[in-house]
Amino acid sequence: MDLPTLEPSTADRVRWARYREYLAFWEGRQWPDRPRPGETRLTVNYARALVRKVTSVLFSRPVRYSVPASSAAERALAQLATEDDWHGLDYAAALDAAVLGDAAFKVTWDAARQRPRLTTVDPAQLVVATRPDDPREVVGLAHEYPLAVGAVEAVFGVRLPALGPEGWVTVREEWSAGHYRLSVAGQVLHDGANPYGWIPYVLVPNSPAPGGVWGESDLADLLDVCRELNRRLTVLSRILQVSGNPIVVLENVTASEGIRTEEGAIWELPEGSRAYLLDLLSGGGVGVHLEYVRLLFQVLHDLAEVPRAAFGDQGRDLSGAALELELQPLVHKVERKRRSWERALRQRAWRVLDLLERFGGADFGGARGVEIVWGPVLPVDEERAARVQVALVGAGIRSRLTAARELGSLNPEAELAQVARERAVETPAG
Repeated sequence: MDLPTLEPSTADRVRWARYREYLAFWEGRQWPDRPRPGETRLTVNYARALVRKVTSVLFSRPVRYSVPASSAAERALAQLATEDDWHGLDYAAALDAAVLGDAAFKVTWDAARQRPRLTTVDPAQLVVATRPDDPREVVGLAHEYPLAVGAVEAVFGVRLPALGPEGWVTVREEWSAGHYRLSVAGQVLHDGANPYGWIPYVLVPNSPAPGGVWGESDLADLLDVCRELNRRLTVLSRILQVSGNPIVVLENVTASEGIRTEEGAIWELPEGSRAYLLDLLSGGGVGVHLEYVRLLFQVLHDLAEVPRAAFGDQGRDLSGAALELELQPLVHKVERKRRSWERALRQRAWRVLDLLERFGGADFGGARGVEIVWGPVLPVDEERAARVQVALVGAGIRSRLTAARELGSLNPEAELAQVARERAVETPAG
């Protein structure tokens, strides 16, 4: 298949601008302009705490890969996931997705290491083409990124002496299922068949937007509330500053020499005049302000779908069941994210299996059906869970293998095999 047109569209430029806005906000640049000299401005980056909380719950434990048609394929995925720290990679990508709205992986064959290579990719470097009748199916992708001149030979195995020893060059990769084109500094190094037969990228939309491959950021609904919270807390801070250095109000006084607010000061005022300190904390104005701030925090938690109880401070003594009910908004949000991630993780896993069979000499019988096994969203009572699994196995309605998986074993087959070996040693034949 020839390469489709892969030039940035207006929608791509809007998407990249949105990425820059969200990233700046995440990093704490949340005011529209710079403060004046001496001006107090508070930035309470509560949005970052909310995003981190959801991401930590989403990938609180490594996912497991189940391949019913091939135990060898399942073991290979488990080994690679452990050795190459896919869990850490997933968490980093999940933060990207939550902040920007999108994340992406690149899955290629590392000939030097003789194993699949899995990396994250900046979605701001990507342009895609999709099927006209299915905007969720990618049929072409361009990846353009900077690369140090000195790294060109190490990465691509070619030397470009005309570039000089220092500086940066632009690398552009263009992919379709059947075609691959590689350009470095405008020089085409490869233009031919795709060695994989599929596009070696996996896109992960955070919250899939209707009718496309890109997603929506967790920050999208939080920006205005966070900015208002910053403004209100700044006002409160200024009020407290002024109250600590009170303003002297003089009535019927033409000269203010000798009027000082230091401790023990004595004021001599003309007859008929009056002097007092302006108390900005009186009159209930601060109380209204504080109530408004509390309301903003509540709105922020509601929009983020992260109840205050998720931070361990619900202010009430709740039972386990009541606490689970309190945390339902967070659970539902994580479950929605998991549906998007499952599709991406399955795509990634079958690409890895294909690489191992095609280039690594593995034989999985062509097995590509991968199921993603998540741990529980909320912490569980492990002792109670173990009792339940023992009862189900004892009743003959659940296998030991399934029970081991449910209890979180990363490699249940190997674990059961080890149990069998230990029993054989403890119980000699006789």
